[in-house]
Amino acid sequence: MIFRHVTPVGPSDATGPVADVYAQVDKEFSSIGPAVMMLSPAPELLVPGWVLLRESLVAGVVPRWHKEVVTVTVSRANRCAYDLAGHLVFLRLAGGAHVADALARGEEPAEVADIARWARSGGRPPEPAAEYVGTALVLHFVNRLVLALLAGDLLPGNMTEGLPPSFDGAPIARAIHQERVSGSSLGLLAEVPANVPAWAGDSPVGPAYAALRTAALRGGSLLSEPARKVVQDAMSHQLREGREWLAGCLAPLSPQDRPGAALALLAGLAPNEITESDVADWRGDRYTDHCLLHVLAYGAILAVGKVEPRITS
Repeated sequence: MIFRHVTPVGPSDATGPVADVYAQVDKEFSSIGPAVMMLSPAPELLVPGWVLLRESLVAGVVPRWHKEVVTVTVSRANRCAYDLAGHLVFLRLAGGAHVADALARGEEPAEVADIARWARSGGRPPEPAAEYVGTALVLHFVNRLVLALLAGDLLPGNMTEGLPPSFDGAPIARAIHQERVSGSSLGLLAEVPANVPAWAGDSPVGPAYAALRTAALRGGSLLSEPARKVVQDAMSHQLREGREWLAGCLAPLSPQDRPGAALALLAGLAPNEITESDVADWRGDRYTDHCLLHVLAYGAILAVGKVEPRITS
């Protein structure tokens, strides 16, 4: 089993915005893998999630391998084995093989130590800030959903550390070095919110992040006002071990409000701890995969919102 809790839209069945995202992902990033497909039941999240990833990591003026140092560092901090394995391969393919080898051993070469330290601990971002910050924030969001929705032992296809030469002639290896026009994915967005963060300047990363944040926060409408307050008050920038802390957070809520709040809290703080029972207790006969993704995205984006000031100060 690859996916947990949701049934994604396959590439051959995709239509509308989902098909548009799949087409651009296939052309510019990699094959349409589980980390993309997992959001397909909620196109309102899939589209801005891809646009932010594309405009921060895939396009732009910063060398791709520098930004892949951020993806690897964030994924390791979040203990997201799937994204860590995949982005180590992307780092190698983008021209940072020597750095990838060192990072895989837990070392940080001097040439990227400042980038890795910032991605791990925060502070003033490297310049140009928009691409680095956008890359870090979208990985914090995606890591959490990967941990919630993909099988815990899943690794990305053939992207194993021992086989980097097998990608030398593959489409992914060729595509990773192609020039891309910044901003060309913004047309996929149904709307571009006005609340663009100051750290993004005039980069297309700003509208992309604002669109994802706006779409993900809408998931809060599936929770009661008391549940939203509990989730917001308990949210942190760091993932937590286990779930012993959860009962104390939920204690002020009525029994009917606890399942939704639990899902949002777990999505932000311990996404790998979400169980089938957690989902079933909330979903019942009322809520769909679309709804579930919005509740999980709500918790994830609240956690990302706690990360944002730490890495833009």
